[in-house]
Amino acid sequence: MSQSKPQYSIPYPRLQARRTLLRFLTRGLLKLLTRTKIEGLENIPREGPVILAGNHAAFLEPVLMTVIPKRLVEPIGAGDLPFEGILDKLVGYYGFIPVNRGNLDRTGVNQALDVLKQDGVIGIFPEGGVWAPGRMPPQIGVALLSQRAGAPVVPIGFSGLKGSFQQALQLKHPRLMMRIGEVIPALEASEGGVNKDQLLAYSRHVLDAIYALISEEEKSILPVEAHYSLSLKVAGKEIPDLPWGSAFARFLHSPLLLDSFKKNLKLPVGALYEQDGIVDTAAMQTALNAVMDYLKINPAFFTYRFGMEEGNRVAEGTQELQSLLREANAAGKVVRLDTHEIVTYKDGRLETSEKHFVIDPGNHLGQETAG
Repeated sequence: MSQSKPQYSIPYPRLQARRTLLRFLTRGLLKLLTRTKIEGLENIPREGPVILAGNHAAFLEPVLMTVIPKRLVEPIGAGDLPFEGILDKLVGYYGFIPVNRGNLDRTGVNQALDVLKQDGVIGIFPEGGVWAPGRMPPQIGVALLSQRAGAPVVPIGFSGLKGSFQQALQLKHPRLMMRIGEVIPALEASEGGVNKDQLLAYSRHVLDAIYALISEEEKSILPVEAHYSLSLKVAGKEIPDLPWGSAFARFLHSPLLLDSFKKNLKLPVGALYEQDGIVDTAAMQTALNAVMDYLKINPAFFTYRFGMEEGNRVAEGTQELQSLLREANAAGKVVRLDTHEIVTYKDGRLETSEKHFVIDPGNHLGQETAG
């Protein structure tokens, strides 16, 4: 009597014809448009379940991770936001495992596990995004998959990729580095169920191994810390002690997050970008309403990226600003919002930036605006 084959939520390998073609074409374009150096390709096991894990600061890391290894890689990607423009169609055509980041997504996790159970190769970025490279704590996904599937992890350090896509399109032939490290054994099962501290420790170990592989030049351009502050005045009078101030300022100084709302989600948040001159109260309210409406759909958007406490502060600040602007608008008062960012780099460099918003209900400028 024959045994039936196991049923998996996703087959491995899949979409082989189109993926083989895309891999071939992309490798050719990389040779033509970039100077890419690969080290340690032999460190990727030739068989068995494997998780490839790398740092992520730009568009091309997932491309290199997917097309350079000799084995077919099943990438894990963001399922909570659509990709921008034609990239959405290209990524969709190649196919990937979408994961709703920050939320309990059993479907994505189970699909990744099923690939590993079929001795497949998964590609993942432990930091979970690109909004603050080098300053993001690892997510536990890489540890969870390794432990449940008994899959080793291969760390990959990418260098020189920030801005490289645009440089390649301009025929500037950017220098790219993909350095593949030695295999990290699978995380052993813990007694007594899920041990989050153990998962975080393993994920941190993987991330440390990844950053040990990037170039010193790459490390020098990564910020080590950043500080944010916010000042809020109504009719020239400052409102003190805003517990959400620094968190909301961080959001306003995160162009990738603002672009996620405007470009990826197509939401009317243009007023959150620094404006020349005066911002209409109605436009600012529209932007804040759009953010709060989206948080009803995806409440983990900020907490996933900033951590639970700071992420909740952003939502709190959005709500308080909505209320404050309603009151100021009814009284015909001008609101001024100023933010400040200080970023420190490994070599001691400091970069500062400011944003200024003068939010006017209409025809009430005068001395209030100057305040």
